[in-house]
Amino acid sequence: MRELDDTDLEILDLLLENARRPYKEIAEQVDLTPPAVSDRISRLEEQGIVQGFTIDVDREKLRGEVPVLVELEAKPETVDDVYAAAAELPGVDSVSEAMDGRVIVRATVPDATARSWLESELDLAWLSGYDVTLLARSDRVAGLSAAGFSLECVVCDKRITGDGVTRTVGGEVKTFCCPSCEARYVEEYESRRDALE
Repeated sequence: MRELDDTDLEILDLLLENARRPYKEIAEQVDLTPPAVSDRISRLEEQGIVQGFTIDVDREKLRGEVPVLVELEAKPETVDDVYAAAAELPGVDSVSEAMDGRVIVRATVPDATARSWLESELDLAWLSGYDVTLLARSDRVAGLSAAGFSLECVVCDKRITGDGVTRTVGGEVKTFCCPSCEARYVEEYESRRDALE
């Protein structure tokens, strides 16, 4: 695996602005050929940095829905259930878990009561409470800077340099700083898998 350079970061910024941008247009902006851009994007996908190209639908304009931020106070034993169920709620844009176990949901919902929306997928008995805030404005901001971006080894958390290793383990792409960390991870993974069988 090679370390990301400024051109890689510029390509990522262009894709964040518009994931449907043609390779020819990207190539013109970064001073490469379209096949070179295609190769770099493929490499970013193989490394797990680019995990897919998605569509961003503004649900408010689509059906006149209301943007909300919901804080779910899950009972300690139900945090995982609440998180999974919240992700299934219709209109959810993002789900996060705070360090204190609160599940925070950003969504656009039909103009109805928040309680009926929550009850559509969530057992309210799992909660000790919840708070719904209507949002006046909300923007997604995505951008990259070379200073704040680097891959870390999943074993030792060391910053990965050009000598790193990428491997798919259990269907997920993992990055390692060296073959030694890769071998330790795979050995531990296989040991746990074998113990479960």
